[in-house]
Amino acid sequence: MSSAAPVSSPHNPFAGAAKLTAQRIGTFVLLLLGLMLIWQAVVTVFGIPAYLLPPPHAALGALVSEAGKVGGAALFTIICTIAGMLISVAIAIGLAISFIASEGLSRALMPLIIIIRTVPMIAIAPLIILIFGRGPGNTIGMVALLSFFQIMLAAKRGFLAPPFNTLEMMHTYGASFWQTQLKIRVPFAVPYIFTGLRIAASSAILCAMFAEWLSGAPGLGTLILDSYSTQNFPLMWATVLTSTCAAYLFFTATLAIERLVLDWSR
Repeated sequence: MSSAAPVSSPHNPFAGAAKLTAQRIGTFVLLLLGLMLIWQAVVTVFGIPAYLLPPPHAALGALVSEAGKVGGAALFTIICTIAGMLISVAIAIGLAISFIASEGLSRALMPLIIIIRTVPMIAIAPLIILIFGRGPGNTIGMVALLSFFQIMLAAKRGFLAPPFNTLEMMHTYGASFWQTQLKIRVPFAVPYIFTGLRIAASSAILCAMFAEWLSGAPGLGTLILDSYSTQNFPLMWATVLTSTCAAYLFFTATLAIERLVLDWSR
């Protein structure tokens, strides 16, 4: 009597992303608890007054009592950051494809893009506020402007990654420009694009908060300034903790999406 062949479990592209997310969140929680203990020890040992550094339980208490205010500000910042990143990805990939299609366009626009990127944002911010106002458009525009450059450079490098023989084969078979992009260049470029996306995502929340500091948009950056100006230091530190958690989770989400896309394509 022959034994039945083992049935292989179907490929689950979500498993890797879920495992990565759980590991990173678990590590972050442990790190956060350790920092809380160090924070409490520093306050206790050195007798730091509450107006300089309140104890962690005061910040956590403010986070609970002002949950609606902090949550609303965090939601505003996160939504604007996501919108800005989506716009920056679209612009970056569009420019990268355009530069691949036209070397002349690349030589003409790249110096201008580099100049724009190297100008201090404090100098460009008033213009962005003038164009988009002091609402979410300003924050979205600032995130997109500060994020697209890294993604564009990575995408361009990825689109140039396919071997010449592969591109020549597509040309021999009569493939159109867009067929070559979708069949060859895009699969090669995906890991590069995510590399640029990781670099941009690591500072995206900070970019959004910077825009809020300058414009007064109702996000985490403005809440930090408002709580400082009213000397509500527990709320200020609660907001700082929230922004730190939001930045870490946003970066983790980027890693999880990358793992999901790469696993799905296998």
